[in-house]
Amino acid sequence: MRLERESRALLGSARIGMLALAAKPHPLVNPAAFSYSRDAVWMTTSRHALKVALARRDPRASFLVDDGRHCVLLEGELDVFDALDVPSQIRALLEGPGFYLSLARYAVKNAAFVGGYLRDLARIPGDWWPQNRAVLRLRARRAWSLPTVPTPPAEPASVPGVPASVRRTLAHVPVAYLCTLSDDAPLMAPALWAANGSIAVVTGSADFLGLGRRGPAGLVIESHHTYRATRMIGAYVRGHLTADADAKRSVKERYGLDIAPPGMGLDLEPERVTWWRGFKLQTADSEELTSRRAAP
Repeated sequence: MRLERESRALLGSARIGMLALAAKPHPLVNPAAFSYSRDAVWMTTSRHALKVALARRDPRASFLVDDGRHCVLLEGELDVFDALDVPSQIRALLEGPGFYLSLARYAVKNAAFVGGYLRDLARIPGDWWPQNRAVLRLRARRAWSLPTVPTPPAEPASVPGVPASVRRTLAHVPVAYLCTLSDDAPLMAPALWAANGSIAVVTGSADFLGLGRRGPAGLVIESHHTYRATRMIGAYVRGHLTADADAKRSVKERYGLDIAPPGMGLDLEPERVTWWRGFKLQTADSEELTSRRAAP
């Protein structure tokens, strides 16, 4: 698979990307430290993580990396290598030296994260300790360079349904990532966002995502930490998208723009919100979200 020079450089320098899996009715998105080699994205996770079960059920996935200047999306299929699973060990051996060289490259590239992980080991759940980790490999079949979005200073926006501490951390995050299923494959693109009960979204990649009618989608908003996974804070809002011209006005006001941003305006009505602080995850469904909005 050929990549343009800017995309290859971005995949070589960036340390965090967004992994999307083909769950239904809404795709699942998680941030992940990674490395790129042999036309594949390499990651590690807990062998007990939901994404491992999803990847075994349906390997279709995508991985997005964005630095504000260039944005690349890779689509392909996930392989799971579990050190406690004999067939996985055999498959890894059959891959030859290239498999272990790719893992070594992952360790070198993410040495800071490995160090932060060891520093916080006592605070990390046992399911995420080294003996319980699995390797994920996204074998990239297609690649797209997507339009980035401007990131002017933004007024605070409140992610619905999350605790106050998470809401404060995410309030000034300027760029979110929209995810939808297109022909049952998860695709992602960057977007500007604003919130007032529902979430207003503007993206220049609506055609790419196949957003011509109402459909299920998710929006991930995250604050990265440079090397400590326990300090990562984010939220993933799942719901249904509808075209909404007023969304562009809401986004224009939040970012203090002179004119409405280019792209398609959409409204995401939250049905489920998952938030995380490090390795701790919580989820609120539509009934809980409704009761929280109604509370004084």
